Amino acid sequence: MKTATAIATALALVSLTTVPVLAASATKYQFKGQNASASFYQSDNCSYTDVYVSAFENVTKSGPGAPTSQTGVYFYYSSYDYCTGTQVYGSGFSENVIFTSSKLNSAALNATFPVYDYSLGTTKTATVNLNWTGTGDTYRGKYSSRNQGPGYTSSYRSSGSSRDAQVSGSVTLDGTNLIANLTSYGSLSSSTSGSLEIIK
Repeated sequence: MKTATAIATALALVSLTTVPVLAASATKYQFKGQNASASFYQSDNCSYTDVYVSAFENVTKSGPGAPTSQTGVYFYYSSYDYCTGTQVYGSGFSENVIFTSSKLNSAALNATFPVYDYSLGTTKTATVNLNWTGTGDTYRGKYSSRNQGPGYTSSYRSSGSSRDAQVSGSVTLDGTNLIANLTSYGSLSSSTSGSLEIIK
């Protein structure tokens, strides 16, 4: 009986020592981007007009392989007449754009793409030709975090900078320049971020 018990104990110890150890898995994500945005607006006793344009160029990488690049523009316009109760508004997005950015010094956007007018239920054509020139101080910020628990560790970091900019050019909708005589505000920004998750 003692011999049988000893053999059983020995087999149990062998089985424990031969259990395969699961390899840790790591998920890594990286992001780097440049952005230029512009707001145009006007208001009086009867009406309010708002036009917004945001262009970007991003590079992302997740896992093995080459990074992925993406360039695009988001466009929104709205006009409301308080006296008549009439509102016109629409928006559009396109990746078929030419966007260049020199850090926070300057940027240029050239794009023609369809937008949807929600108030009329029709599709129109927007043509955006804008130039940004950085002015004033540069503002910077950083953030990082780390979390750890049973079987996992995760970390995240990001940094970004921004600068005001003067904007010039035109934003036309079906041939009509929407930003003529409007007050403008522009900004240039850049950011990087990354995350790492390890599961054991």
